[in-house]
Amino acid sequence: MTFETLPFELSHGRSPRGRGSWAFAPFHLRNDSSAAVLSPSMTFTEAKKWARLQPSLQGFQVIAVLG
Repeated sequence: MTFETLPFELSHGRSPRGRGSWAFAPFHLRNDSSAAVLSPSMTFTEAKKWARLQPSLQGFQVIAVLG
């Protein structure tokens, strides 16, 4: 599983970092808000580990980090 940060970077003008509630979605569904999975408040590194364990994201190769 890889994480594509371009949607986040286009929205925020910077790369993802720090602590917060992070939104992830399969890359091909990045524009469908119903496909977004929100993490609890944690660092970006912790959130990526958390996202790998989410059943709704498993089985997809590329995950979008949403802005």
